[in-house]
Amino acid sequence: MQKQRQFLSELLLVGFGGGIGGSLRYSLSLIPIIGHLPVITMGINWLGALLLAMLGAYLAKNSNRLTRWQPVIGTGIIGGFTTFSTMILQFNQLLRHDVFGAWLYILLTVCGGVVMVTIGQYIGRIIGEGTR
Repeated sequence: MQKQRQFLSELLLVGFGGGIGGSLRYSLSLIPIIGHLPVITMGINWLGALLLAMLGAYLAKNSNRLTRWQPVIGTGIIGGFTTFSTMILQFNQLLRHDVFGAWLYILLTVCGGVVMVTIGQYIGRIIGEGTR
C-alpha cells in the first residue's frame, strides 16, 4: 500500500512538472520566428539537454540530495519542456521546400545538443562537488 501511494504521488508530481515544462515551452513558442529555421525549438531542446545533463551529473556526485525529485525535474519539467516530436514535424515541413535547411536544422539540433550535454555534465559535476 505504501509503494502504491508513493507511486501515485510521484506520478502526480511528474504530471504537474510536465505541465510546468509544457507551459514554459508554449510560452517560448510565442516568440516571433527568427529566419526560416525553427530556432526556438532548437534552443528549447538545447536548453533541455543542458539542464538534464546538469541534473544527471549533479546526482552522480550527490545521489542523496535530489534523487527524490529527479523524476519530477527530469521526466516532468525538462521532459515536458523539450520536444522531439515538434522537431521531427518541423524537419518534415522544412524538407518539403528546403532540403538543405531541413538537414541543417537536424544537424545543428543534434550537434548542439551533444555540445550542451557536455557542457551540462561539466557544470553539474562542478556544482555537485561544491555542495559536498
